[in-house]
Amino acid sequence: MKKQNRSLNSSAKLLAFVYGIFISFPVYCILGNAYYKEYISGFAFLGALIGLIVIAVIPLIIFRKDKFKSLTACWVIGLLSLICGYESRLLEYESNTYIAEVYREPEEIIQKSGIYILAIGLNDIHYVKEENVVKDIYEREGIQIFDLHKITNQDRYKSKTNEIKRFLGLGKEDFHVMGQNVRGFIREDITVINDFLNRENLHGDSAGLALGLSAMVHQGSLHNRIPIGVTGTLEPDGRVNQVGGVAWKMIISEQKGFPYIIVPNANREEANTAKVQNNLAIEILPVHHIDEAVMAIKELNAR
Repeated sequence: MKKQNRSLNSSAKLLAFVYGIFISFPVYCILGNAYYKEYISGFAFLGALIGLIVIAVIPLIIFRKDKFKSLTACWVIGLLSLICGYESRLLEYESNTYIAEVYREPEEIIQKSGIYILAIGLNDIHYVKEENVVKDIYEREGIQIFDLHKITNQDRYKSKTNEIKRFLGLGKEDFHVMGQNVRGFIREDITVINDFLNRENLHGDSAGLALGLSAMVHQGSLHNRIPIGVTGTLEPDGRVNQVGGVAWKMIISEQKGFPYIIVPNANREEANTAKVQNNLAIEILPVHHIDEAVMAIKELNAR
């Protein structure tokens, strides 16, 4: 008899759990969809979830003597609390309104190597909602702004999800992955490169190729006397993959007076289009592999 009662209790608990999911999940999906489509803010999203938790306490009190109903209410409260905790990080991104792509000075980390890392500065804009106000601020400060991206709730949600993944060890930032790839390629501890890879607040993986070429100059296997802008990822086996912001990096290179820019072959079309549209004189050197970049640099220096 006791065994039968335990079996009934287990079935009741399982059914209460199923009812808890049945009630909580659709509501969460509706609110999440409303947030994702910009109908509500992060504060409204979290506020609604908290409100539902409070509301779920009412049937818990009313039906406290009914084990099944009270257990169902407990599951609803518990599930919504977990969801609320998971989504609470959205509030950290609520103030982000724009990301500004701005000029960043090319960097030659191995002195007199002629290899310049090309990068675009990414600045987070908070609270300012008017695009023209942001542009006016940068113009007054004398900072060249290439593009301005309005942050959407989709962007905020993706950022929050990626942050949680990295915290749980399920994902890594592109800059960190690039560092591993570069170290895997050069197979040597070079202080200036390690210092660069240990910097904080750097993002992306487009410095990989330039770091690999800089390491070769440091090691003495490559000699260069021509200033060259370089952008591209670098795999441990030397392959070079596509990067972003090539058009802006070409403009930066032209402004700095670089006669050449090395880009991934995957960015060849984008680079050629930017050259025509902006009437640039810089010569584009597309490569699939770092060996092609080395060969191109040696040929340029032999002229």
